Amino acid sequence: MFNSEQFPIDTSFVTLSPSLPIAGLLEGLRQCRAACIEAEASLFLFTSGDLPLLEDTPDLPVEEFLKTRPELASTVWIVDEAQTGPDALHDTPAFGSRPVVIRSRSGAVLGYSLPADLIDFLLKSSRQYASYFYSLAETVADAVTVVDRSGKVICWNTPAEEVYGIPKSDIIGRRIGEHFDADSLIIMKILDEGRRIRSTYHRPRPGTHVLINASPILDKDGRIIGGIATEQDITNLVRLNEELSTAGSGRLEVNPDQGDPFAAISSKGEAVGKAIGLARKVAAADNPLLIVGETGVGKEQLAITIHGASRRASAPCLAVNCGAVPAGLLDTELFGYQGGAFTGNAAGSAGKIELADGGTLFIDEIDKLPLDTQAKLYHYMQNRTVVRSGGHAPVAVSTRIIAAAKQDLLPLVERGDFRADLYYALNVITIALPPLRERKEDIPGIIQLYLREYALQYQKPLPHIAPEVMLALMNYDWPGNIRELKNIIERCVILSEDDRITHEHLPKQIQDEQPLDAEFFEGTTVRRDKVLRTNISENEELHLIREALAKTLGNKSAAAKLLGVSRGTLYNKLKEYQLD
Repeated sequence: MFNSEQFPIDTSFVTLSPSLPIAGLLEGLRQCRAACIEAEASLFLFTSGDLPLLEDTPDLPVEEFLKTRPELASTVWIVDEAQTGPDALHDTPAFGSRPVVIRSRSGAVLGYSLPADLIDFLLKSSRQYASYFYSLAETVADAVTVVDRSGKVICWNTPAEEVYGIPKSDIIGRRIGEHFDADSLIIMKILDEGRRIRSTYHRPRPGTHVLINASPILDKDGRIIGGIATEQDITNLVRLNEELSTAGSGRLEVNPDQGDPFAAISSKGEAVGKAIGLARKVAAADNPLLIVGETGVGKEQLAITIHGASRRASAPCLAVNCGAVPAGLLDTELFGYQGGAFTGNAAGSAGKIELADGGTLFIDEIDKLPLDTQAKLYHYMQNRTVVRSGGHAPVAVSTRIIAAAKQDLLPLVERGDFRADLYYALNVITIALPPLRERKEDIPGIIQLYLREYALQYQKPLPHIAPEVMLALMNYDWPGNIRELKNIIERCVILSEDDRITHEHLPKQIQDEQPLDAEFFEGTTVRRDKVLRTNISENEELHLIREALAKTLGNKSAAAKLLGVSRGTLYNKLKEYQLD
C-alpha cells in the first residue's frame, strides 16, 4: 500500500573459496569490509569485526574451521530484486547475531545486512507505517475504529470522537465492549466470522445511525489479528426522514399547497433551484421553451407546472412524445388532417397544436421529429397558423410550444440532423434539469411527495420509511431518475405492511447495492456494567466469566456478548483459566 525505503543492503564484499587458509580470509577482510564463503551447504559472511575470531589459526583451512563453528553461518533471505522494501521481508526467516545474507531468487548473492542495521530499519519502517496509517485515519471524514483480536481499541479517530462523544483517552487501550453492547457491534462479529461488511446500515447505539464498512485484519498466515471499521454518520439523514414523515402524517391531500404550482418540484440543490427560478420567470410569457435532461428527470412535470403558473392555465395542456409515435404519423398528430384527405370523414381531425389552442403543447423527444415536420413546426411558430395535412386553408392558433430533449440539440444541428432555424426558435430560453444522482439532497422530499400521492391513490395510511430504506434510496444511482423513483415508491406503498416500508419491499437491484445486516439492525446497545476490562485483576476477570457462563447456562456465544468480547476472546480466556 505504501512505497517505503529500501532495506539496507551492503554490496561491498568479496566471495572467497572455502579451501583457502584462514590467512587468505584475513587478507580478504583487510582489503574489503566483508567476505562471503559457501561451505557445508551454508553461507558464511564475515566482516572486519570477526578478525579476533580468526587470527589465532591462520594456517587452518577455512572449511575445516567452519566445520567446528556452524553457529557462524548466516541467515539467508531470498528476495525479489525489484522489491526491496519492508514488504520483501514478510516471508523471511528470523535472524540472529550474525550478518544476514541477501540472495536473489536466481541464487546470486546481492549483499548483506548487519542485524543492528536491520533492526533500525524495521523500527523506522514501523514508525513510518504508523504515521501513514494514523494520518490516513485522521484525514478521512468517516469514523475509524481498529481493534485487536481481543477487542481492545488501538485506533479511534477524531470523527469517531464526534459521532459517539467518546474521547480517544477514554477508549484507546480499552475493550470496545466497555462503551458499547457487544450485541450491536459488527466489528466484534467479524473477529469471529472473518467476513467483510460493505455499505451496510447499522445502529450501534440508540439515536446513532451509520453506514458501515468493516474487514478483519489478517496476518501473513491468514489468522485474524484484529478488525477495522469505517462508519459514515447518517443520523441527520435518518432524522430528516423522520421529520418529513411526521410533517406529512396529517390529512392526505393530492396537492398540499394549492397556492404555488412550483411547490411540488421545490429543491434544495442549486442546479434545480436555478431551473425552477428560471421557470417561474418565464411562466407568464408566451415564448417557446426548450427543456433538456435525461429520461425521467421530470421534464413533462416541469412543463405542466409552467403551464399551470401561466395565464394559459385554464386552457388545455397537451403532450406528444415524438419517440412514441411512428415518424409517418407525427405530421397528422401535430397538425391534423383535412376532411376527405385520407378517409371518408368529411370533418377531418385537428392536430395537437390546434387542440391546445390558447394553452400549451409539450413536445417531448423533439430530436426524433422528422426534418420535414420540423419545417412545418417552425412555420407555425413564426406565423401562428397551421395547415392540416391534405388541406390548404391556414388556421390561426395560439398555442405555446414547450419542447424537450434528452441531449443538447446543437451537435445535431451541426451534423444536419436538426434544423437550425427551429433550434434557434426554440432556444429562446433553455432550462437544464440535472439527473437525480446529482441532486440527492432532494430525494427525501420527493419520496414524501410520492408517498402521499400513492397512499391516497391506494387508500392506505401514509407509511413510514425505515432508516435503512432511506439510506438505500439515497445511495442508489437512479439511472431512470425521478420516474424510476416514483415507480419504486408506488411498489413500496403497495407492498407495505403495518404502515411501514422496510428493506424487503425494495427491488432486488437496490437491496443488492445496499445490503442490510439484519442480525444487527435491531440490536440494542444498553451498556453492560459487568464486562471484561483491561484494568481488572485475574480473580475479578475469572469471576465475571463464571458468572456469565452461569447466566447463559454454559452458552459461550451468549456469555461472550454479556462480557462485551468476541467469542474467540472468550475461548482464549477459558483456555487460559482452564475452564474448558
